[in-house]
Amino acid sequence: MANHDRTRLQGFTAVPSKEGWRERAIQRVRDRQHKSRRHNERSNGMYLFFDDEMRVLLDEACMRRDISLTGYGRRAMIAFIAHDLGLPIEEVAKYGAVPAGYGATGGGRLKRTHDNGRGKGLWRILKLGE
Repeated sequence: MANHDRTRLQGFTAVPSKEGWRERAIQRVRDRQHKSRRHNERSNGMYLFFDDEMRVLLDEACMRRDISLTGYGRRAMIAFIAHDLGLPIEEVAKYGAVPAGYGATGGGRLKRTHDNGRGKGLWRILKLGE
């Protein structure tokens, strides 16, 4: 692609932007929070499966940033969401938990925290190759 347009995503995600999408998305989050019986715990999550070789690379990256495996995954996801939607990273990060240090484990439910997207290295995506 010779002409790079930061406002458009490729593939099936290339849906034309409609006015007010941010407000509607934030309202959906608020509606879900309001309906939840557990306001102090997060209930959404996902499993990621990868090969042992990827785990070695991921572990090294986590160690270099002094961040937990889960925190690294969450921060990487936050960085790409912010980049793809053209939002400041702080606006996306506040809906995630503050990342723990390398080797730390949650040990059960923790007090709900809000990340600010700062620390643990640079997480802004400035340029992406194809």
